[in-house]
Amino acid sequence: MAVARSGSLTRAADLLSLSVPALSRRIRLLEADLGTVLFRREPRGVRLTEAGTAYFAAIDPAWTAISDATARLRTDLTLRITVMPSFAANWLVPRLSGMEGGFGGIPLSLHTSPVLEDLLARTELDGAIRLGVGPWPGLAGDVVLPAMAFPVARPDVAATVRCARDLLDRPLIGTDHQPAFWQAWFAANGLEAAPPVRAFDNLQVTYEAAAAGMGIALGIAPVVRSYLDQSRLVPVLAGEVRLPQAFHLLRRDDGHAPSRAFAAFRDWLRGAAASFAQDLPPVQDDRPRTEWSPSPAGP
Repeated sequence: MAVARSGSLTRAADLLSLSVPALSRRIRLLEADLGTVLFRREPRGVRLTEAGTAYFAAIDPAWTAISDATARLRTDLTLRITVMPSFAANWLVPRLSGMEGGFGGIPLSLHTSPVLEDLLARTELDGAIRLGVGPWPGLAGDVVLPAMAFPVARPDVAATVRCARDLLDRPLIGTDHQPAFWQAWFAANGLEAAPPVRAFDNLQVTYEAAAAGMGIALGIAPVVRSYLDQSRLVPVLAGEVRLPQAFHLLRRDDGHAPSRAFAAFRDWLRGAAASFAQDLPPVQDDRPRTEWSPSPAGP
């Protein structure tokens, strides 16, 4: 079912927490038991055979019914939300103090992942906080917080920057799953060409690298705020750019009202986001400047 729905052994293996070889062996065992070939490998994934298509169509309704019933039961026991690690660590978790009783009497369980989990396939998850543009087919949700972007760096690194154009010859760092962030910031500052960016797999590691002096990162409010509050990072330039992406709270659009626990979490999240936006100070830049020269030893 996972392979048929995703059309990819790699994606299905990730969803099932299996290696691709292990999943391939299971597919071969299933095909041997059924006495027919279910999938054909192609350059960009796998495709159902005629027999596989008929088999999938026959069992999909039953599988969906079982998955939905299981998800509804689990929702009554625990509210499971998937969220990017940096958002969870730097914004969400610090605000959950006092919510030990859960939401609507249901405890909250956070599942962190740097990738965008497929809620249609991961039916054990009740919702997701996702950074992106949207909309997403089959999902319903609301924008929780805008994504405001501004360059940040360790204070001594930031002091070498005088204007946006200076960043064209500075070491830039970012995330490999959202390469458009820096391009959007440069475009908003009147610079069409963005230089190469050294990529990490999540924002948390990106900000830690910037705090270690490895380069200039693009701060995303609200995720970067804790680094600024601790003075581990400072804004490189005044002003911020509102990205096309935003933080969304999503759930499966199954035609039903959200569960009591999900609705309670949604209302709490909206309130926390409104308080954060109201208290958010403007990005200012009042630091002294120093000259910069490239060094073979790195930034």
